Amino acid sequence: MAAHSRDPLTHPEVRQATTGGYAAGYGVSVILMLGALLITQQHVLAYPTFLWLISSLVVLSLFSQAALFFGLGLSPVQAWKSVSLILALPLFVFTIGLSVWMFNSLYPRTMPAMNMNTSQPTLLQ
Repeated sequence: MAAHSRDPLTHPEVRQATTGGYAAGYGVSVILMLGALLITQQHVLAYPTFLWLISSLVVLSLFSQAALFFGLGLSPVQAWKSVSLILALPLFVFTIGLSVWMFNSLYPRTMPAMNMNTSQPTLLQ
C-alpha cells in the first residue's frame, strides 16, 4: 500500500501554481494590459486593426493567466482542470452572447424616442 500524505495541499491536483508562476502571470498580465492601454490612448490605428489588436492582447492575457495562475496544461494531472475549462467556455460565450442580443433587441422596444427610425407611435405623437 502506498503511503499517502495527510496534507491535501501537497497533491499535484490541488496545487494551482508556484510563487514564480504567480509572479510571472502578474508581470505578463500587467505588460499586456499596459500595452492595451497605450494602444487605446494613442488613437493612431484604424478601427478594425485596433479591434483585432486589442482582442489578440485579451486572448494572450487569458491564456497566460490560465497557464501561469491556474497551472492548466496538458499533463494527466491537470486534465480535469483543462476539461472543466473547455466545457465552461462555450457556456460563458453563449451567456454573454445572449445577454448582448437581449439588450440589443430590447433597446428599440423600450426606448422608442431615442430611436429615430421607429414606425411605432409614442405617447407624444
